[in-house]
Amino acid sequence: MTTIDPRHSVAGALQARLAAARPRSRAGAAPGAAAPATVQATASALAQRIAAIAPGDPDGRRKAVRVVLEIELARAFGSALLNDPGFAQMLDAVQDQMQADAQSATAVHALGGLLLAGA
Repeated sequence: MTTIDPRHSVAGALQARLAAARPRSRAGAAPGAAAPATVQATASALAQRIAAIAPGDPDGRRKAVRVVLEIELARAFGSALLNDPGFAQMLDAVQDQMQADAQSATAVHALGGLLLAGA
């Protein structure tokens, strides 16, 4: 029986949402649209980084969601973003804002659980 890794569906869904939010170029393709090999590499990097989170880590769900945010923002806006000194602070602010809203916090908690379950 083949199982579906939730990290792949999460990465795909986020990529689709980001692609839909980008303005279209004259040729009709979304700028920075990922080729299938790039999508696979992104999913692989996501899986490796989440698998590296210790199983008993009490902050594991937050870390897993952060990995998704990092990878998707870097893919959408360029990997140079990862070297920006303010990037980590921005991610902290985004995660804090997500936790401040009860509905978002519940969704993020569930997402973190799905990501860790697939690890």
